[in-house]
Amino acid sequence: MGQLSLGSRRKAYLITGFALRPELLLLDEPINGLDFESTEFLYRMMNEYRRHGTILFSSHVLESLCLTSDSIIILEAGSIRHTFLQGDMDPEFIRGVLNK
Repeated sequence: MGQLSLGSRRKAYLITGFALRPELLLLDEPINGLDFESTEFLYRMMNEYRRHGTILFSSHVLESLCLTSDSIIILEAGSIRHTFLQGDMDPEFIRGVLNK
């Protein structure tokens, strides 16, 4: 594993996590280091994972959150600033709320 690139290591870790199918899968910035094709595949995997369990993940990419989440919680200074549910999962709407 030490000889793999960051992206290849990230893919190996993600494959392992999904294969183990835990009830709760925690992912920190899962698209970092992934190419476009791998990112698209990850989005599909995350959406399909609902049949097996729950994914809790962090991301600074709002589009990733909107494409793969049932809810979005925005944290600021360690506290919940906003919560967005399925009907509010539009990146432009969320940006508008956060910029007020």
